[in-house]
Order: sequence, then structure tokens, then C-alpha cells
Amino acid sequence: MSGISVLAAQHTIGDPVDDASMRHVMGAFPSGVTVLTTCAGEHPVGMTISSFASVSIDPPLLLQCVSRSAGCLPAYRIGRPVVVNVLACDQAGLARRFAGRHEDRFAGVAFGFEAGGAPVLDRTAAWAGGTVDRIYDAGDHVILLIRVREVRRSDRKPLLYHSGRMYDWTTATAAIDT
Repeated sequence: MSGISVLAAQHTIGDPVDDASMRHVMGAFPSGVTVLTTCAGEHPVGMTISSFASVSIDPPLLLQCVSRSAGCLPAYRIGRPVVVNVLACDQAGLARRFAGRHEDRFAGVAFGFEAGGAPVLDRTAAWAGGTVDRIYDAGDHVILLIRVREVRRSDRKPLLYHSGRMYDWTTATAAIDT
């Protein structure tokens, strides 16, 4: 507990939280790495996102948080087919590609399409296809609520993101009984 009190002492309750402190603290929580894909007309678009969560099993709902500054955000509209591609541990290059400013992020990338017409990247750890059900304002981001209609999972291990870096999944720890 002493580590927590030291951190709390550095920030007085009621003071505004600055960007750097928020990023630093949130970086302590590891997440998977996803590429959210759709099509804008005939052109596939996609972006790397680590803010991803399961919301509900019944009905099957996911969420992805997207920065308002994302160039391809206008392609993600209510009713639009999308795929959340959960990247495998050897796909850090794809994560960087879809996070960068490439003119055609899909050039040279192997992919197919799911039943709704959204791109599915090859060799991912898993993917979930569905449609954007709702869009919520969330500060400098929007939250896309996705109604899932199709899912697939491979035996590949996921790519992890922690404190601004990507990591290969190497070992699992024993389950903790509660």
C-alpha cells in the first residue's frame, strides 16, 4: 500500500489531472491491440486502437474508443459494418502501419472480407464483425458501440500494449483463486 500513498501524495485531490499524468497512470494497465476496419465506399480503411472492451454477451456488444482526430473516423457511422481485428503477437508491424499516416494502409496487407463487407486482416488472434450500433461523445474521443454478428478465434497469442510499447505474449501465470 505504501506505493499507492506515495503516488497519491504527488497529486492533490481537486487539482486538475494533466495529460502526461493521465497517460502515465493509464499506461499501467496492459491491453490488447486491435485494428478497427470498415470500408469508405469501395476503399478499405482501418486504424489501430487499444481501447477495446466487451460490453455485453446478450446482446453481443463491444466498444472501441476512437480519437476525434483520427482521419478515418468519418467512415465509422451508425449501421456501418466493422471488424475488430485482435492482432497476434507477431503483428506489431501491422499495428504500427495502421497507426501511422500511410496513404493506403492496406497496400501489401493480406486481408479478406466478413459477411457484412468489412475487411478482416489475415492471421489475427481473433476478430469480431458487426455494425456500429451507437456513437457516444467522450471528451477527445468517441465511443463506438458495436453489435456483434460474427466472431472467430485462432490459436495465436495476442499482441499486448503496455506503457506505450508493444509486447509479445510469452508466458501465462497460474490462475488466482478468489
